[in-house]
Amino acid sequence: MKDNFTEENFIELADFFTAFSDTTRLKILFELLESEKTVTEICDNTGFSQSAASHQLSKLRILKLVKVRKQGKFAYYSLDDEHIEHIIETALEHFEEL
Repeated sequence: MKDNFTEENFIELADFFTAFSDTTRLKILFELLESEKTVTEICDNTGFSQSAASHQLSKLRILKLVKVRKQGKFAYYSLDDEHIEHIIETALEHFEEL
């Protein structure tokens, strides 16, 4: 797979990893490790303003790290798939071994 990586693939991968370099986005991802949540629940648990959380969730959606499910007037955010959960858990394991 890595032999077929183009310059564009490297740019996309770098963009993907920049999502993890922002503490606000990282805290949101940690919140979503537990379960899907609304913006209000994320704000209540993190202390972020609604505009800050919504802004970062938008970036995470663009990078395909989170997805949204709308039910009535509520939007529920969750990790996009199990790969994102594994990446975060692997990073945590690595950090604990340092």
